[in-house]
Amino acid sequence: MRLVDRPERVAAVRATGLLDAGEPPGLRRLTRLAARLLGTPTALVSLVLDDRQVFASQIGLPQPWAERGQTPLSHSFCQHVVDADQPLVVTNAREHPLVRDNLAIDEIGVVAYAGMPVRVGGQTLGSFCAIDSTPREWSENDLAVLNDLAAAVASEIELVRVAQHAEETSAVVRRILEVSQDAYVSIDADGLVQEWNPAAERLFGWQRDEAVGADLSKLIVPDEHRDAHRRGLDRVRETGRSVLAGKRLELPAIDRDGRTFPVEFTLQATNMTGGRPVFHAFLHDISDRRAAEAQLRRQAELIDAAPAAIIVRDPDGTIRFWNQGAEQMYGWPAGAAVGRNIHRLLSARFPTHLPELERSLRETGAWAGELEHRRSDGRTVVVLSRHVSRPAANGAEHEIIETNTDITARRRAEEAREESERRFRVQFHQSTIGQVIVGLDGNILHVNDAYARMVGRSPADLAGYGVFLLTHPDDRPGDTEALAGLFAEEGDSYERVKRLVHADGHTIDVHTGVRLIRDADGRPLHLIGIVQDITEQVRAQRERDAAQTVLAERNEQLLRANQLKLDLMGMLSHDIGTPLTAIMGFGEMLGDAGLPPDLANLTSRIITAGRRIDELRHNVLAMCQLDAGELSAVRQPVPLAPALRDAADAADTVVPISCPDDVTVLVNPAHLRQIIVNFLTNARKYGGGATAVTVTADDGPVRISVHDEGSGVPEEMRTRLFERYTRASESAAEGHGLGLHIVASLAEANSGRVSYQPGTPTGSVFTLHLEIG
Repeated sequence: MRLVDRPERVAAVRATGLLDAGEPPGLRRLTRLAARLLGTPTALVSLVLDDRQVFASQIGLPQPWAERGQTPLSHSFCQHVVDADQPLVVTNAREHPLVRDNLAIDEIGVVAYAGMPVRVGGQTLGSFCAIDSTPREWSENDLAVLNDLAAAVASEIELVRVAQHAEETSAVVRRILEVSQDAYVSIDADGLVQEWNPAAERLFGWQRDEAVGADLSKLIVPDEHRDAHRRGLDRVRETGRSVLAGKRLELPAIDRDGRTFPVEFTLQATNMTGGRPVFHAFLHDISDRRAAEAQLRRQAELIDAAPAAIIVRDPDGTIRFWNQGAEQMYGWPAGAAVGRNIHRLLSARFPTHLPELERSLRETGAWAGELEHRRSDGRTVVVLSRHVSRPAANGAEHEIIETNTDITARRRAEEAREESERRFRVQFHQSTIGQVIVGLDGNILHVNDAYARMVGRSPADLAGYGVFLLTHPDDRPGDTEALAGLFAEEGDSYERVKRLVHADGHTIDVHTGVRLIRDADGRPLHLIGIVQDITEQVRAQRERDAAQTVLAERNEQLLRANQLKLDLMGMLSHDIGTPLTAIMGFGEMLGDAGLPPDLANLTSRIITAGRRIDELRHNVLAMCQLDAGELSAVRQPVPLAPALRDAADAADTVVPISCPDDVTVLVNPAHLRQIIVNFLTNARKYGGGATAVTVTADDGPVRISVHDEGSGVPEEMRTRLFERYTRASESAAEGHGLGLHIVASLAEANSGRVSYQPGTPTGSVFTLHLEIG
């Protein structure tokens, strides 16, 4: 179904209310603006139905169409804008395939047309278009202006629709206000009451007739707040903006009898743009809620202010109260915890047996100690717990007040510190990488065995030894500069490669990383160094550098060899090609001169040899291009039948060619000739000569097949037939196994491919697949 005919779209058009209404002023201004900006005699806002188009606004439309305000779809260009849901731009309607038969061309004079979709509420209602009576090229600026104005048209239509909806709902709103249990009050920017519903009469004691038109501040605002109320209204009149609009507010109010009470309301403002604002509010008395909240707040503050979990439970462990601290500590909300057994909920682990704890509570009324509890997420926490027994509210039983403080972090920090110290001792002394701790005076405090072995000394000998003395003298200034950067807080650590001096005098290449350790106040404590022997790596790097030098020399040799190959290509292309063309040309002239049979035979052999040399020349050039990665093809449509006949002549082959006359392929002509000549030459060498050339052109690529009735290609060679240097070892024919590799590469360069299949019952079929032209 066409988009124009969809019922939901047509319903949306009718819902605008513009089909039978007068022309909205806003749309009138937009059509005039479009005609003026684009310089067209006609501009239209067209709403498209399933049987006609109606002009919600128009300018420049001839009679009788202007008076009718609509046309059938036979005269509508705009229906195509709607149907495609995209702009339609027509330079000359008489030549445009979509609209050249439209009756509006002759009857209304629509020749040049540009229309933009008008979309409202997710539906394409019609088109905003500009029309000229003569052919016209629409500029990008013209179309941009028209598109912007179309958006403005959609907004204007939406405003019209909203206004109609507002009128329809106005009666409903009035009824809602009458039955609302909340007081509804609206005032203007001067603070004068505009509306006052029955609930407002009951809440404040003023009748509607008394309130409407009166100053709101004198009716319900306490004296101490009236100045602030008036200043707020003054600010709104000056700035056009209300800082309270949209916020939920609680303020004191007074009634007719002077009673002051709190009310809650949300202030809303309308007509903030284009006019003076009107404020609206629904108000209700929150005196009872305030009193209850105050009492609950006082109680909650006493408990929730405690920085611990406070739990009230029965002696059997049933939870009766669970404060906010308990929720945060254990992750269980109060609703999930109350009524459950605390010991099972928290998987409590006691330092003593539970019966002993309960006996202590009965005898002394209190117990304190450390417990392990499990949170809702499965994590274990350690708490310092204090249990106190007291009479319950009913006086007949006892309840337990349990106060728990989370000491998990403290306990785990102690354990972590001990574990960290243990791991450090193990790691430091057992590490295979040298590690050293140095005091701020430069003397070694601790050193591990790996570092001591590296410099040929024992850890005991190195204690108190100056670490700088172990560094090669030439590298000591670098250490000094790097350390200055650490103390100047330019970084926390540095890494560098340097040399250490072994006890026997030889040097060691090392990679060292040094970090300055500071205390909690940022003061330096000591230095930690990680030292790795990279002597072998440095030696390997030197060897790699030497190898790279040799490699660079070899690369230079390859470049010279490649230049020689390029020179060879030039020689083949010109120095051999030019005389070869002359030899073949004169040979063909001699062949046509009516020579005696012996001379004619010799001339034919000269021509055949020349063609063989030319074929070899082209193959060598193609191989050079392949090796250089420069083989490419400029394809063009080539009529296939004459090209195949030309290739057969070039191969000096007489063979039946079956090719439809209208087949054209997309290929480089020279590459096509080279591929077919190669196929025909191979058929002569290995298959006793080509028996047929056939062309098949179905829906897919064109297939050009060269047939022979020779012995065929051995099965073990077929998978690598088109690879370089592939040829039958027992073949007596000349060749180097490059021809089929070259034709495969030429075919690929032309977005094609070559293939082989055995003939029936014998022979071979070599096929070239090309795109149809």
